[in-house]
Amino acid sequence: MADNGGIYRGPTGNNDPRWQAGWTAIPTREEATRPGTLRIDRDKIPEAIALFRNIKERMDDLAEEALTALKVEPMAEDRVSFWVAAELTAKGLTEPECAYNAIKAFRDQLQGMIDRLENTQRLMTSIEDTNRRGLRGQHG
Repeated sequence: MADNGGIYRGPTGNNDPRWQAGWTAIPTREEATRPGTLRIDRDKIPEAIALFRNIKERMDDLAEEALTALKVEPMAEDRVSFWVAAELTAKGLTEPECAYNAIKAFRDQLQGMIDRLENTQRLMTSIEDTNRRGLRGQHG
């Protein structure tokens, strides 16, 4: 059997992405301990999902608050005041590096983490169910 991350792909070399070595390979110690790498034990996945959902909800609230808090109103009824208000609002709400976009980007990262954890949990549950059925079939 070829070395493909310790994952048996079946006699036909199944192309199902769940069985591709790059997706399912166990990370090396260096990869798993690299700064920015998040490792979650299998039994802690539901807790991690709940935690990330809670943080994402707080980010949703913060994004709503930012839409009003970062909007600058003109100080007077003249052109300069309107221009300055528009510029300051843009810096807080619409420019690529603005606070609002940072909040949205973090919220999107959280959603991506939630989605990946939920997919991992579904895959693991499916594999465990398949293994249980297989064992019952052999011993039943």
